[in-house]
Amino acid sequence: MNYYNSLQRFYLRKFYLLIPAAIIILACLGSFVAYYLTKDGMGGTNFFLLFLSVLGAMSYLTAVLGQFSPKATFRVFIFGLVLELVLLGISLLF
Repeated sequence: MNYYNSLQRFYLRKFYLLIPAAIIILACLGSFVAYYLTKDGMGGTNFFLLFLSVLGAMSYLTAVLGQFSPKATFRVFIFGLVLELVLLGISLLF
């Protein structure tokens, strides 16, 4: 929890500088997930996981464009990052 708080303080101090970096990170991670999910074909499960990947990648962009508070955008960024990492792990394992 201490690491989360220190990361949040860093994010809030440099909020406007980190918006483009966070968008790039989530977009690149989402593209990796999309590649590994669609590599083996598009079944129903892969399509649903691809939908979740797009949801994770676009949620942060929606929060920034919707002018959420910086704390809320940080939470959305962490949510998207964790979701993308879990989906990447799932797509690499199966």
